[in-house]
Amino acid sequence: MNTPTKFFRYFALHTTPRKVFYDMKKSFFQKTYNLNINLIILILLLLLLKLALLLLENQLGNIEIESLQSSISFVQDKLNFTAYFVQSLTLTLTSILVLSICTELFQRFTKDSILNYFKSIYQTIRLRQFLKQDEMSESIISIDNQTTVTKFNPILKNFNHAISSCTVDIRQDTLSVFIKYPRTQQAQKLLRDMEGHVKEEISGQNPNYYFSSSIREGNKLWYIGTRR
Repeated sequence: MNTPTKFFRYFALHTTPRKVFYDMKKSFFQKTYNLNINLIILILLLLLLKLALLLLENQLGNIEIESLQSSISFVQDKLNFTAYFVQSLTLTLTSILVLSICTELFQRFTKDSILNYFKSIYQTIRLRQFLKQDEMSESIISIDNQTTVTKFNPILKNFNHAISSCTVDIRQDTLSVFIKYPRTQQAQKLLRDMEGHVKEEISGQNPNYYFSSSIREGNKLWYIGTRR
């Protein structure tokens, strides 16, 4: 390779905007946020189910009809077995949840700040609320304008499903916002129209970070911030 070619290759590699080389991968927090939320909901439901099973078993134990004792004992055994299975599943899911959270907290403690973990959770919730669209719309269809019909909007449902995966990960020196692109063209257009508002929202929440323009990679939309 001659000298001019080497020079131009070096120049191209070192003057390309940095965002091209940014590693657009989800952090551990972004990968596990929805998982942790779903685990918490499932654990609470299992606890309620176990409580209901125990209450039902106790109620059956209060029945004193001799002719039904064998049937009641059989049902109580089945309820006991189900309650034990529910308890085991609850403990397993709780262990997974605790392991996931502890792993994240350890990473934050050693490489970042635990406070940023809670900031990330708060801003993720806030951004989802900001992006969420009302899926129901009202329209008046009667001649006398007296009848109002509420209709379901499938475009907004698709949009809301996509943005339910968005996350904000705050670090000491960087901040990354991940938003999943919707599947349908109409929902994608809605998100494109909101991109400027999204940047304004996250910039307002994080004035100490400078944000680049949004970067789309496949079905993922990223906003990357660096500390000023």
